[in-house]
Amino acid sequence: MAADPDTRTSAPRRSTVQVSHSSHDGAIAVVVTLDGQVRDLQLADTVTTRPAAQLARDILECIHSAQALFDPGPG
Repeated sequence: MAADPDTRTSAPRRSTVQVSHSSHDGAIAVVVTLDGQVRDLQLADTVTTRPAAQLARDILECIHSAQALFDPGPG
């Protein structure tokens, strides 16, 4: 007999473990999964005043900071 899918237990999928991180000013917020995928990106209206190159750097910095929260680094 097959197990009922609602009652089976399994290890959590890597994509369900996630962390959120916001920029220092709160204008950029990201959610990143354990495997490094960006699940959500939110931008405040205030980011429209930033030059495009700066906005791109700020978004990437926020993503990398979130990803680094999963990396314990050298022991």
